[in-house]
Amino acid sequence: MLPLPLASAVRFLLMFYTDHQGRKVVSGACKILFLICFCLHAPSAWAYSEEVIEDLIDVFESKNKVVAVIEGKRTITFNLRLKERVLCSDAKGYMGAFLINEHFLSITTSSNAWHALPLKRGESEKTVVSLSPYLVLLATRDRAIAFDAAPNRFVETRLPIHDELLEAAAEKYIAVVITSSRAFGFATEASAFSEIRLKLRETINAVKITSSKATIRTSDRLITFEAIGAAWKVHKLP
Repeated sequence: MLPLPLASAVRFLLMFYTDHQGRKVVSGACKILFLICFCLHAPSAWAYSEEVIEDLIDVFESKNKVVAVIEGKRTITFNLRLKERVLCSDAKGYMGAFLINEHFLSITTSSNAWHALPLKRGESEKTVVSLSPYLVLLATRDRAIAFDAAPNRFVETRLPIHDELLEAAAEKYIAVVITSSRAFGFATEASAFSEIRLKLRETINAVKITSSKATIRTSDRLITFEAIGAAWKVHKLP
């Protein structure tokens, strides 16, 4: 269903085209008005389209360095210290990442250097790293960390102490972390994680994460997180 201003613009366009078929200037002006209204009121139609994204970064380890080759043109390195060791690495779309025992490293096609986030002693153990073309997610026992390609920065949130990590994944435009008591969502260009608490004795039945939406079905309700709005919504089950 078209938004009201857009529907009005369509009617306006058809009216003038019918009354003034021979006057191309008027018809053209109406078409311009239609396009302006469409652009203003229907951006969500293409904002999160399913375009194919080429991998633009290659990452590898060489001679005590981690290396990123960006679009086959620029090479950016990060020197590893004596006791640092690479635990995992990956690259996808505009993003590249390395997890080493003392740092979490991320890079994008617009970066001039590796972005390094220091890790606490032992924090790199029992972690989950997930990569999408626009986001990198690291979930540790204590915190969830996202690196967003748009502003080239880390965003993090604390996880509840003693909670069990149930799910951690990054898809194209969102990243989601679920623990035994809460769910955290992050969307590209957001300034912080969005958080929702689970009820006492509420259990997770199913989780589905797509490029721009996460859906959690619990024993009591349906909880969704979307890239547009970057907030959790609750839907009661019948």
